[in-house]
Amino acid sequence: MIRLASRARVLGAVVVLVLGLGVGPARAAARATYYLALGDSGAVGVQAGRGPTDEGYTDDLHAALKAGQPGLRLVKLGCPGETTTTMLKGGICAYAAGSQMNAALDFLKRHRGRVRYVTLSIGANNVGCMLDGDLACGLKGIGGLLAELPRITGGLRAAGGGTPVYASMTYYDPGLASWVKGDRVTAIASVPMLDAFNGVQRAAALASGFKVADVSTAFAAHDFTTEVTTAPYGTVPLNVARICAWTSQCTDGDGHANAAGYRTIAGAFLRAVS
Repeated sequence: MIRLASRARVLGAVVVLVLGLGVGPARAAARATYYLALGDSGAVGVQAGRGPTDEGYTDDLHAALKAGQPGLRLVKLGCPGETTTTMLKGGICAYAAGSQMNAALDFLKRHRGRVRYVTLSIGANNVGCMLDGDLACGLKGIGGLLAELPRITGGLRAAGGGTPVYASMTYYDPGLASWVKGDRVTAIASVPMLDAFNGVQRAAALASGFKVADVSTAFAAHDFTTEVTTAPYGTVPLNVARICAWTSQCTDGDGHANAAGYRTIAGAFLRAVS
């Protein structure tokens, strides 16, 4: 009887151990929460001469948020070159759902209640010509934004419900790089164009309950007054200096942020969602 009891206890311990091993991963999966990153090349960390990287603002923001939320997982659905039109309809990157928007809506619905953050950076590819000084092209692009951006922000909010913190961003101004190329007129004229673009961004965000990461202010887009000395350009306005330091526009004609620029953008998002 003693041997049978001992065997029973051993068998019971083995069963508990096996069941415990089986339940553990399931419980861990149940605890997982998500940060869903959406948008264009900025959302996947593209830098000059490189494809998607793990040094983008979404990576930096995820690292900061995860410090207090260990189970938070980053899900990137962004697409380099994406416009509001292609985000809604597809055509650039391949998604099983047909478009980035459909993929995002599907993810939000399947993980409803477990998505903690949704960030969005979209629209720069609609109006890139405007930031280069082409006003007519820019106005056409803004027309598309006015029609499509609210569909994106509103659709995401409806699918995700009230659990996530939603945030989009204002943009910095690559057109300021014209200053160091000797074209101060274009550099100065690019700022009100940026303001018009960012006005649409803010309106769509706030109408759908999104927070706004004020990247434009972080890059000092309006500050032509403060002067700083930066190699190899000499003394330039602060807004110009930051574009040259935090993007590749001045050196390579590429407006993507570099690692330092993405850290700055992540900081603006962190302030918005905290």
